[in-house]
Amino acid sequence: MIDPPAPTACVLLIGDELLTGKVRDENGYFLAVSLRRRGIRLIEICTVGDRIEEIGDALLRLCARAPLVFTSGGVGPTHDDRTLEAIAAATGRRLQRNAQMETQLRQHYGERVTDAALRMSDLPEGTSLCALPGWPVFRLDLDPGHDRTSPRLERATRLYILPGVPSLLRAKFEHLEAIDGELPQSPGWHLEVLYTNLDESKLAAHLEAVVAAHRDVEVGSYPRWTRAGDGRVEMHVRVTLEGPTSAREGVLAARAQLHEALGPSHVLADEPHV
Repeated sequence: MIDPPAPTACVLLIGDELLTGKVRDENGYFLAVSLRRRGIRLIEICTVGDRIEEIGDALLRLCARAPLVFTSGGVGPTHDDRTLEAIAAATGRRLQRNAQMETQLRQHYGERVTDAALRMSDLPEGTSLCALPGWPVFRLDLDPGHDRTSPRLERATRLYILPGVPSLLRAKFEHLEAIDGELPQSPGWHLEVLYTNLDESKLAAHLEAVVAAHRDVEVGSYPRWTRAGDGRVEMHVRVTLEGPTSAREGVLAARAQLHEALGPSHVLADEPHV
């Protein structure tokens, strides 16, 4: 039995602070790991600044690539939080006050509520609030075939608008996962790993032979260096062999072929401590 193709997704990271190095990105890595665990193939992570046009152009490009898109950042109350405005402009929707979100903000801030805080309840028309209680995940279902407000869209896309604060993003993604049927799930992949002390220049021919013999197996090689007790620097390579769960036997066969080609003197039982 052949597994159906894995669902695909893209991630859009938003914020000048990411491009200037003021903040180190954590959200892209977290989403990559989490999506892979669910059997979703992440095909692109894109980072843009806070300009409305750049956010909108990147969003539309990613929506054309995958039916599932996650954005991170730019949903707060300050002048540089432009994500919601950019999404509205790119998809041809009006920003309108969401009563449910406004109520949440008023309850959260109480007497401290400001007009700037309430602007966080101005959402693109058609936005749903998911992963409640607490700060919601904004979800926007875009379908150019049935939605004339999105003339620049090329395909149906489900858009999740996530916060940029890593702890909040992780919590909200976990809430989405807890909602039955909210996020796609597929059988995923079978992964095998092999460690070798053979230099990549000599390893390359063996990897090419494995790739040629097992077209459905994804092969990756990742060199790492460690310092031995006598001070010398030693290199080893982590080789990954991966394929759909239905192709597990093929992945195992590919690993066995590589193991035999390298021979016992070049295969390490475990990865050296880096």
